Amino acid sequence: MTITIDDDKIIKYVKRTSILLVIAAVLVFLICSSKIFHFSENEPVLYEMNYSLLSTPGKGVASSMKKTGEVQSKVLGSKRGNGNGGSKFFDEVEKVHGKGN
Repeated sequence: MTITIDDDKIIKYVKRTSILLVIAAVLVFLICSSKIFHFSENEPVLYEMNYSLLSTPGKGVASSMKKTGEVQSKVLGSKRGNGNGGSKFFDEVEKVHGKGN
């Protein structure tokens, strides 16, 4: 009795699993970034106290996640519309590049 291993099935399974893990990691990063940004806005003193306790690499991660959350909030947040269904992000891009140019 010999056991055969189908390499193609294993490779397909590993590829699917790795893609799902990458997608999950990106979603978790974006969700945590948003939560950190909103926490820094709602509780600035507590955020600064916790931030000061972090190590240097931790401060770098927290800062990048806060900045990512800020960008998310500007692009996807509830304050993004200008009243007629548009987006401030696209309005700013239009201002930079000029109308009809």
